[in-house]
Amino acid sequence: MADDPRLGVTSRISPARGRRKRWHIDESRSFVLPVLVDYQYVDPQTLELGYRIEAIVDLVDGSPTLTSMSIVAARGLDVVRLQREFRWASPLDVVTRSVPVMLDRGMDPFTVDLPTEGFPESADLRAPVNAPLSDGFLEEIAREYLVHGRGYAKAIAAERQVSPRTVISWVEKARRRGILTRVPAGGFGGTIVPAAKRRPD
Repeated sequence: MADDPRLGVTSRISPARGRRKRWHIDESRSFVLPVLVDYQYVDPQTLELGYRIEAIVDLVDGSPTLTSMSIVAARGLDVVRLQREFRWASPLDVVTRSVPVMLDRGMDPFTVDLPTEGFPESADLRAPVNAPLSDGFLEEIAREYLVHGRGYAKAIAAERQVSPRTVISWVEKARRRGILTRVPAGGFGGTIVPAAKRRPD
């Protein structure tokens, strides 16, 4: 890990081993497969690899196809979180939706830091940077907040490479939208409100 500056949660695409096959996106664009799409977390304090997911997308019968995936976690897999948050289709979304957009913009897909959340919508890379936060994203943050406890801001900030203040603002937005119940000033906790019962302020 000493030669890899990636800290926190990151995702990238890189060439994978195997016979090169050209995916013809349309008459003017093509891209060579197979590629490896990764998603990893490196602790910014200890520089230890917390987990790494690697997916291979190859060309099968003329279409990009997810052909293998591996998940490694130094301290064990959080199966509850995987069940709740992980999308098997995200690496395929990166290739079929993100790569064509990058090529249109003259970008090298192998040099771009990929989105790490908000799939499948974030895969098309077309949403403006300051787009409103989705209810799905805020619910995800609210659940992480409840799991981490009072040290949540620092922990989530390290994982998502943002400031603790940003994390706090996300939790506040989740409360204002009725996703997370309110607590007295200075208090901690609350519960996730089912979507059908949410009443935004």
